Amino acid sequence: MVQQPPGPPPGGMQPPPMGPPQAPMRQRPQVDTSRLPIPDIVVAAGALLTFIFAMIGWYKASVDYLGFGASATGSGGWQWLPRLIELLLFLFAGFMIANEMFNLVDLSLPVGTIYLVVGALGTITTLLAILIKPSVGFGVGVKMGMNWPIWIIAIILSLAPIAGGYLKQQQG
Repeated sequence: MVQQPPGPPPGGMQPPPMGPPQAPMRQRPQVDTSRLPIPDIVVAAGALLTFIFAMIGWYKASVDYLGFGASATGSGGWQWLPRLIELLLFLFAGFMIANEMFNLVDLSLPVGTIYLVVGALGTITTLLAILIKPSVGFGVGVKMGMNWPIWIIAIILSLAPIAGGYLKQQQG
């Protein structure tokens, strides 16, 4: 009897030839954009931009004494309060974004209400920082002016966390 080579395995397909072993491919981390918390991003962006605009000089003092003049810009004494509130609001919103994206901690906080209250407090303190002008001293010819575009933009931006809080309440 003549021996024949073995036939195809059951199922009809030949196994693929074995090649050199390959290193496993790294998978890129996937970001689920459907879980992107848009209200939290609105709050964080508004708080960060308001914080930045609170760092800019809101007042301009100019001195004219016997023909010699000088001017300088600066911030008022109450400007630290909106800076602090907006920085804390930015950090809280950033944590909430990270928490929602990566499920760090299970929280049951009324986040929308927190955004609304702290955002309103930030807007009120921004208005107070604008309205309470710094004292100029007793110099002759000292004029205190306002840097109008900066503080108008700061007021508008301080409303963004309130809008984000409203969106968050509607969402949840």
